Amino acid sequence: MAIATGTAAAISAAMALAGTAAGVVGAARQAQAQREQAQYQAKLAQRSAAIAEQNAQAADEAAAAERREGAENAAKKRQEAARLIGMQRAQAGASGARVDEGAALDRVLDTAERGELDALAARQKGEDAAHNQELRAWGYRNQAQGAELTARALKEKGETDYMGSIRTTLLNGAARTGRNFYSLGVQGPRI
Repeated sequence: MAIATGTAAAISAAMALAGTAAGVVGAARQAQAQREQAQYQAKLAQRSAAIAEQNAQAADEAAAAERREGAENAAKKRQEAARLIGMQRAQAGASGARVDEGAALDRVLDTAERGELDALAARQKGEDAAHNQELRAWGYRNQAQGAELTARALKEKGETDYMGSIRTTLLNGAARTGRNFYSLGVQGPRI
């Protein structure tokens, strides 16, 4: 029993459309799963960016603390030098020597010089530690920027892959349907 050309064409078209629909549903499910995975990874990247920014802020605070500590230590060194100079002058005065000339003056000037050098060294040590903390903060901020870029790229990739997969499946199904109709028209129904 022969099937009419129109009937065969309708059956062929229906099968091609059913195959395309099934392919689109499968592709949509797969694309949705991929999109959800990309969104999850994007959230992880955003969380990493937030943590890196928090670390950068902590490093900035540590830098300020190091700088303050260096200034405080410098002030202590100067006070210590002033106390020593006072003791030296008192000892020289108690012995009856003149404190503003000769060896007593040299000793006081040496103590003042050493005290100032110690104060400057303490201040520099604080500045160096602060600079190291600022470099850490810079590194953390670079990490945060990288994680933000990764998050943005993952979000875009998830959306692009989702729509691209569905579009590709639809186009492939349409091409298959078109080929079936073309073959049917050129060769006639085959049963």
